[in-house]
Amino acid sequence: MKVGCALRECSMMFFDDRFLYQRISVVPSQIRTLVFKNGKNPSQPGSSIVNFMFSSTAFKFASVSVSSAKGIVLYKRYIDDVFVIGSSCAELTETLANLNAVDENIKFTIEEPGCDGFLPFLNTKVRICDGTTEIRWYRKRSSKNIILHSRSAHPTFMKVNVVRNLIKTSGRITASNSDVDETIQSILFDNGYNSGEITTWRPHSAPDGIALVLPYLNEHLAKRVNTIVKRSRLPVRLIFKPPPTLKEILTSSRLYENGCDEEGCRYCTDQKICHLRGTVYMIKCKGCGQRYIGESGRPLRKRLDEHRRALIRPQAYPNNSFSRHRTNVHTRDSTPDFDVMVLHRHLENTLHRKILEAREIKRYQPEINNKEELVEALKLIA
Repeated sequence: MKVGCALRECSMMFFDDRFLYQRISVVPSQIRTLVFKNGKNPSQPGSSIVNFMFSSTAFKFASVSVSSAKGIVLYKRYIDDVFVIGSSCAELTETLANLNAVDENIKFTIEEPGCDGFLPFLNTKVRICDGTTEIRWYRKRSSKNIILHSRSAHPTFMKVNVVRNLIKTSGRITASNSDVDETIQSILFDNGYNSGEITTWRPHSAPDGIALVLPYLNEHLAKRVNTIVKRSRLPVRLIFKPPPTLKEILTSSRLYENGCDEEGCRYCTDQKICHLRGTVYMIKCKGCGQRYIGESGRPLRKRLDEHRRALIRPQAYPNNSFSRHRTNVHTRDSTPDFDVMVLHRHLENTLHRKILEAREIKRYQPEINNKEELVEALKLIA
């Protein structure tokens, strides 16, 4: 634990719980259950599990008790980072004890001002001296200062926005400062940006227009397309999607997906497929030969088990394609078995899977897929 240093008129400290996430023993699914149990809905716009977690009773209690404590001049919290200004070091020490007493899983540490009197908090650093508050823009020493590179295959207006936002952020926090200006110039230089004005443009965007997403190839073609769309006065919002990054192109070897840990697995006959994720697959009913095309981002076995349960108990899944197939085609027959063929694999992007599923549905015309699935699939490739 670090002790804050006293200034002439008050003391300030920065409390940080760096190991909160590692110490909490609940898994994300349990957190979600607790949030819903308390009447919260993280799916609402602008909401998230994290927001509800840190607005919980423990944190509310800590905020109220600390901010109303005697001797506390200022109390600000952002998630697990707390900035406190007190009338004395004793008040801040008591504040720390109160915070750590809220819950056994919450243990805050203290960060004290440096030799220059500045105390870092988020992307700022604060110094109070002789009643004067000085705030400067701050970046951690561990920051790699990596922004969108000037030679990256992105539209020019995106790069201009990155530079503009970097300068605006520092300008909102502090007035012009030589040290800050040098830091910004260094960051821009390291990422390939040189001084000078750049002529930029923005994609055409009609009010309430439909999003028209096009791949970004190069600046010349993007400008030409933008000019043509603008002249045509189409009611669209033009969006240029950058090409996939190296991280998106390179995938893991997925060695764990090539095995099967179940003896006599009904799905892994010729190939080990039950652990595959991100697949587009075709099922062929052994009883009648009819086919079904589907996609799943989960392990394939889980999805196939759902289809099998619908075949076994059709009354429990009245709207499922396989329950309808069992009811309409195999009414008096025993539960039919099926064969599985993986058509595409390792598709992490949901939209890519949906498009390939739609393409295969149009190609094979499967009989088991219901009409709603067929219509939705064909809309993607229409």
